[in-house]
Amino acid sequence: MSDSNIIGILAALGSAASWSIGAVLFKQLGESLSSFSMTLMKGAVSVVLLGLATLLVGGYSDIGRDAYLYLILSGILGVALSDTFFFSALKEVSPQALALLLTFGQVLTALLAVLLLGETLPPLGWAGIAIIITGITIGMLQSLADKGHSSLRGILFGLISVLAMAVAAILTKKGLHDTSTLYATFLRMLAGTAGMLLVGIATRRLGGWVSPFRDARLAWKFTLSVFVITFGGFWLAIVAFKYTSVVVANSLIATEPIFVLPMAAIFLKEKVTLQSIAGAVIATVGVVILCTSGIVT
Repeated sequence: MSDSNIIGILAALGSAASWSIGAVLFKQLGESLSSFSMTLMKGAVSVVLLGLATLLVGGYSDIGRDAYLYLILSGILGVALSDTFFFSALKEVSPQALALLLTFGQVLTALLAVLLLGETLPPLGWAGIAIIITGITIGMLQSLADKGHSSLRGILFGLISVLAMAVAAILTKKGLHDTSTLYATFLRMLAGTAGMLLVGIATRRLGGWVSPFRDARLAWKFTLSVFVITFGGFWLAIVAFKYTSVVVANSLIATEPIFVLPMAAIFLKEKVTLQSIAGAVIATVGVVILCTSGIVT
């Protein structure tokens, strides 16, 4: 396995771990904030943090029209469009349907990477990805007692969300050839946040999304949480996409539930079920198999 693949794998796992920390932090904040409010302000704070960081390391440069186009479109699709439809789907689909949609998103991303980027993996690598997806699905389907109800519109929203996210992953990879990962992350977040801003203006809900942050204490806690996911979740994900294949990076970043499980039990006092533990163990086995399969990019 090449050094670049090792960097990509470690970055992907680091991104998943960071997202798990962010999930715990945002779970507490989410009780007083709407999903759209959090998405918009998360993007706005990230843009400021990434902009300053890029300025400090001298990362601003002309990366070419194609790279700009790929990264901007990736941000609009992956941050603004995907998140908006995802949060809309949350209200109208059952946990089981949502888990299946997210699993479908992983499979779709892998297929697009093979078809559009020509990425390949050895058979053992594909087996590892299949095991990871199986484990994550088992862990996410722990609420089987909750029958839930899924509307056709909710399922459609979910499909749009995962499709947008899958295409965004492909566009991100294509825009990273001659671009620093920090600058690429900044561009994606800037485009995505601009998209969310337009959604807020068009729906006349922008004022309501922003008003909770007049509370200085809330704003401070939120900023600290965003710092973690900006440089841990978002930036490390871009590093992973740059240094390993989309198939591998996306599959490893999706292992976030493995990291969330112990953190939710310790810090949120949530009950850990046997099913969720089994899912985490299966997914971990898949990660080991994937990372030792002799990845080809």
